Order: sequence, then C-alpha cells, then structure tokens
Amino acid sequence: MTFAKFFPALALSGVLLSSGCASIQTSRALVGVRVDDGKVPVATVAAENYGYYLFGFIPLITGNPDTPEAYDCYWFSDTVTLQNNMRMITEAARRERGTGLANVKTISRFDGAFSLWILCRKIIFTSAVVTRDAPGGPPVSR
Repeated sequence: MTFAKFFPALALSGVLLSSGCASIQTSRALVGVRVDDGKVPVATVAAENYGYYLFGFIPLITGNPDTPEAYDCYWFSDTVTLQNNMRMITEAARRERGTGLANVKTISRFDGAFSLWILCRKIIFTSAVVTRDAPGGPPVSR
C-alpha cells in the first residue's frame, strides 16, 4: 500500500482518536488571600475547549461544553467559543459559591501546519479567579 492511499485513513484515525474535548479544573490554593475591592478569592478555575476543523473553518469534531471531562463531543458543530468557556467558568464559580470573577484571561490558538492547513485544531483556554465578598461586607470608604 502506498502512502497516498494510507494517508486519508491515518488522518481520519488521528481525528477520531484525539477528538474534541472540553475540560474544567478548579484549585482552591488561593483561599484567604485578599484581592481588590474587599473581595476574597475562593478558587482559581480554568476551562479549555478544543476541536478539529477542515480548512480552519468547517467544524468536524469539537468538545462538548455541557459535559466537560466526559470526553463527549459534537460532530459538525462549532462549540469552541469564548462564550462556552465563560459558561463553564460561571457554572464552576456557582459550585464554589462565588459571587464574582476576577483576572479573567483567555488564550485562543489555531494549529494546522501539521497537516498543511487541511485539518486544523482550534483551542480556547480561559482562566479566572472566583471571588466572594469579604466577611463583614466591603470596606467603608471615608
């Protein structure tokens, strides 16, 4: 079998084996440290969603933000968006009983050189600090 006949099957296998994924992680290492406006950090939350696209714009397989960490995916649906990452972060903040978010940062990346831009991987990573009001309420300014 020549490489030209083998390449499409190899590419499809690679996509299926490394399908889109959505994940969320939480760390409570910042508990007790004060931040601006009298807020107290509760946790740091990081969300990542990625998927594969044909020619960089036709979604093939993407992560499912509704079930992060489940290795669930969507076919032919563009779920790799900042809005979906913020939704995952907000849901994690609610679980942590936070009242706000601080230091929200997002990194977006497109990789495709590995396949001559025929098959591209889009990744969006978002992190934030979950906060809540300090005990006794915010400080009084005079």
